[in-house]
Amino acid sequence: MKLPEIHKLSKRTRIISLIVIGLVLIVTTGVASAVLIRGEDSVYEPDVVSNYQPEPEEESEEVLEEKMAVEEKDSTPEPEPVSQWPVTYSVKEANSLTVVVNKKHKLPSSYTPSLVSVAGGQMKPEAASAMQELLNAASEAGAPMNIISSYRSYQTQVSTYQYWVDTQGQAQADRESARPGHSEHQTGLAADMGNPDGSCRLLACFGDGAAGKWLASNAHEYGFIVRYEEGKENLTGYIYEPWHIRYLGVETATAVKNSGLTLDQYYGVEAGGY
Repeated sequence: MKLPEIHKLSKRTRIISLIVIGLVLIVTTGVASAVLIRGEDSVYEPDVVSNYQPEPEEESEEVLEEKMAVEEKDSTPEPEPVSQWPVTYSVKEANSLTVVVNKKHKLPSSYTPSLVSVAGGQMKPEAASAMQELLNAASEAGAPMNIISSYRSYQTQVSTYQYWVDTQGQAQADRESARPGHSEHQTGLAADMGNPDGSCRLLACFGDGAAGKWLASNAHEYGFIVRYEEGKENLTGYIYEPWHIRYLGVETATAVKNSGLTLDQYYGVEAGGY
């Protein structure tokens, strides 16, 4: 509407006009606020939280089978690791003069070396020749000895080992006798020595007698070593056997003796228990 020109009106009329104008402004402002409020209300919509959850899709038989296979695989226990021992030598390796036979390295059951007779026993030709020289020298030095046992076949070792198991139990037998295939006697390069009168036969006291002491000091000069020395059972797997000697050849036997190592250590070959 068009407002009157207030300065042309009388004082009373001006007052009334001002009141009317004020009322008009109040009414107009209220209407505008109401419109704004209604406008905000009409625009604002609060978020609605829905409890709706879609149903899971059915899995195919192929998917279910795959899941079952994975679960079955996960529940299957891991297989126990298989020991690499014992290592079985080839015939060519078994024929070597320096072959290392112990509880972790064995000879084929069919292995039989070439043999010749010596002082009532049998050994490979090289070892037999050296053995005869050793026996002659020991006798001349006042320390005579004889061969108790030399070459033994795989089958003979079967019964030999079983005898010790039957008489002493397996734990003790494994300290004193080799299982079949693990015996140096099968190489034709080893021999058990004894006193001619039979005293201290296959006993530690053999090492305290003349023959045992002579072997410990001189066997290497003829190509032999005392294979299972005192205090080294944890290394060789066998008790002290001052009567058991092994042929290697003079040069190698001398080197092993001077090294202070066992034959296994000298060649870096794993030894110890089964």
